[in-house]
Amino acid sequence: MWVIAFAVLCAAIAGCGGSGQFGSQTGSNGSSSVVLAMTDSPPTLVSVLSAQVTLTGATLAPGNVNLFSGSATVDLARLQTDIAYLATASNLSAGNFTSVMLTFANPKLTIENDTGTTLAGCPSVTICTVTPTASPLSATVPLTSFSIPASGATGLLIDVSLDNLLSASLAEDFSAGTTVTPFTPAGTNAPAVGAEDVVGQIGSLNASAKTFTLTNATGTYSLKADNTSTFFQFPIAGSCTSQSFACLQNSQIASVDMSIQSDGTLQARTVVFEDADSSEAEIEGQITSTNAGLQQFSIVIQSMSAPVSGLSIGQSIPVQYPSPQPSQFFDVDLVHADNQAVSTSGFLFAAPADLAVGQQISLRRNSTSTASLLKADHVRLRSTRVTANVQTGLPLIFLSPPPSLFSGHGVSGITAQVSVTPPTIYYEIGHAINSSNVVIGEVVSARGPLFIVGGGRTLVVSKIVVKP
Repeated sequence: MWVIAFAVLCAAIAGCGGSGQFGSQTGSNGSSSVVLAMTDSPPTLVSVLSAQVTLTGATLAPGNVNLFSGSATVDLARLQTDIAYLATASNLSAGNFTSVMLTFANPKLTIENDTGTTLAGCPSVTICTVTPTASPLSATVPLTSFSIPASGATGLLIDVSLDNLLSASLAEDFSAGTTVTPFTPAGTNAPAVGAEDVVGQIGSLNASAKTFTLTNATGTYSLKADNTSTFFQFPIAGSCTSQSFACLQNSQIASVDMSIQSDGTLQARTVVFEDADSSEAEIEGQITSTNAGLQQFSIVIQSMSAPVSGLSIGQSIPVQYPSPQPSQFFDVDLVHADNQAVSTSGFLFAAPADLAVGQQISLRRNSTSTASLLKADHVRLRSTRVTANVQTGLPLIFLSPPPSLFSGHGVSGITAQVSVTPPTIYYEIGHAINSSNVVIGEVVSARGPLFIVGGGRTLVVSKIVVKP
């Protein structure tokens, strides 16, 4: 099950957030702020590979207090386990509120239809991008004992289950399946990370203040590092004598996990080096087919480090790799549970034979690519998100049945290997949990790199979200 969750943080600050999509919003004339973030089962035998939607408004009642009036587009497919930061509303007055109204626009789905029949115009055993009918495109969610304080901070996590959002015909009803859970920013019930695995280009470095921006195809984040921030895999050279803020340079491509702090600002919790420059974009997507004879595989694009003419999120496109491949053409991105590295030792992703349907990969786009064929300068294994039922217990969880993207290609289940040192992150919206909460029969979403092992599939898990 996927959950769309808007984290609404109320804090006594003048404003925070970034620019562009992730910019500050203006509220009333008080001294508090509200931060918006988002996290995310489709119909049986349908794999949702991309689920884009645009948030166009968020308003508290009574008083018609505006939290958000811009537009922010997210792809919910990667949010089975993750959070996406959206924006901050500043200058809000203290008050008590009984509901929040959310408005949406432009829903778009990319699916693999394995139902055996045509669905929403998509033939069976086909990947299609469809525009679902959506009525209504809004949800008014009741709030219980929610207030914006004169000082301090509070928060809301607003969840929409895709089980209830999507009908069997792929129509969408944004008023269905919505719940709200309060939390304390950087405290009780708050997710440890406010936005995860965000890849983009570093800019606006300020070494004395330890601030920088991260920009990708959907917007810009303004971030601050501190003594709890961790840095991984930066080349040691020049002023970068150890893994630290000094290693950051403008135009580098990095993957960043972010925390929403108690005052509502964004902290760079973990920063992972991806590439030395941004002259070509990093494209991330999920593998939907492989063809060794053509030296190709196909992906559905789920994120891009920068806009690329002719490419869009949700697009299905083949990827060409060279033969033979240069040294380290295939590699595994650093995997971490929060800010601690998770070992993938003993698992292989080093050759075309290690490519598998369902894997999440990123690639550096070669300049000779076209709008209908991506040519890769490298291919890097990143974290796949899988939602399924727990069939066996820890430490090797068997998840079955898997989404039809897997079962339609002969994979009956996925072994999810949890990590003890450092520990896998366990999370449930509104509750502090640990490994004992992952029980047989539970529906969970697990995140981590996916490997071929003995003909089966093993996920090295960095995070497990137990679904309500």
